[in-house]
This record gives sequence, C-alpha cells and structure tokens, in this order.
Amino acid sequence: MSLATKEVTIDNKIMGYIALFEKTAKIPLKECLENEDMVLFIVGEKKMAEMFAKNQNIIAQLREHINKHILVAELSRDLLTFVLNLFFRFGPREIDVTWKQGRIDVQVAVDPMKTGSAIGKEGRNIKLFKDAVSRLFEIGNLSIKQ
Repeated sequence: MSLATKEVTIDNKIMGYIALFEKTAKIPLKECLENEDMVLFIVGEKKMAEMFAKNQNIIAQLREHINKHILVAELSRDLLTFVLNLFFRFGPREIDVTWKQGRIDVQVAVDPMKTGSAIGKEGRNIKLFKDAVSRLFEIGNLSIKQ
C-alpha cells in the first residue's frame, strides 16, 4: 500500500504550530492537525528518537505554549505501523484491517482504561486520528474496537 497524497489547506494557526514545533524540536514536521482538545504532530520516519535526543522536554514545552494535549507520532509508509504509532499512548492491543469492496476499514483495540481518551470527548480524538490516517492512506473508516 503506498502513501496517498491529499491536498490540505493550512491556516495561520496550524502554520504557527508548525513553526513552534520545528523551532522547539529542531526537526522538520510532516503533518500537523488539531481539534478542540489536542494538537497532533507527525514527524518523519525514524525522527522520534532524534527529536527527544535534541529536546527531552519537547512535549511539556509545546503544551505550555499551545495549552492543549500534545501528541507526537512517527510517520510510516506502512498503514499498520502508522496506526500503531498514532495509538501508542493508548496502549494498542490489536489492529484489525478489513478490505471489502475496495474499502479499507481499520479497527484498533486499545487498553480498556484508555478507550475513552482514545475516542475523546464527542469522538474528537478518533476523528482527528482518522483524518491523519486519511491524509496518508486511502481508508474508509478508523474506529476503536470495544
């Protein structure tokens, strides 16, 4: 499965987040998405360790400036690996991928104690994760397996 390329419009707020991230982390950013509660930063493959080596307090510093939950995930050309990276904070237990009539659906089972956080208030987090995956891969749906 190859990476999809979708055209995305970036507003000034997201541009500000990108500039802040790159200045603080000292590495280039691949994607940035947000919802009311969280900002999701996606770094390049094998860049997470480099980011923390350059600045161990990156998450706290970003949270202080942005005043939202911060999630940093590493990009992958492999759908399963990327989904695993996105849900790492929520203790992923299992990822099911189904192909039906040309549509790919992904279901993620996470630590039962973290299911609510993964879904987010009014489903905001799971929607953000679906948007992130959809920018890179042709998927129909992304959901939490309960």
